[in-house]
Amino acid sequence: MLLAESVLELLLTELCKVSRPASGEETSLDGLASLELHGYEVGYRYLERSLQTRSVHGGDHLEVMKFICKEFWHDLFGKHVDKLQTNHRGVFVLRETSFKWARKVSSHNEELQRVALLKLLQFPCGLLRGALASLGVDASVSAELGTAPSCNFNVRIINKSPVT
Repeated sequence: MLLAESVLELLLTELCKVSRPASGEETSLDGLASLELHGYEVGYRYLERSLQTRSVHGGDHLEVMKFICKEFWHDLFGKHVDKLQTNHRGVFVLRETSFKWARKVSSHNEELQRVALLKLLQFPCGLLRGALASLGVDASVSAELGTAPSCNFNVRIINKSPVT
């Protein structure tokens, strides 16, 4: 494991810590927008720099998503996305059966673990949205939890025009 990867995992762990709520309170999901925004900035800048040495082939959204699932995802997680699905109308689902960062989250309390995972997934949602924006694709990205550590990233293309 590279030093930078270890540092990122520690940072995400600290950002996603969830404290046990007082009796009668709900577990807080505060800071989700901030985590997503940080991910967006990192994804945008990373892909912008990455494209100085390589290019994306094709001009449609499917080709862009294939690039994201293979090249971008491999750069970040050392593997390709497990499965890419689309309805060919601007909606894509990236399935991860064992999301690397989600394997690190554990708690004796299932609710605290679920909230920590939801927080954690905001950062890669931002990474995806930022990388797509860097490629000229406006999209919304959300995450769904499966049985930990599996998850889906749902990408909905907002601008339907071809990528230039």
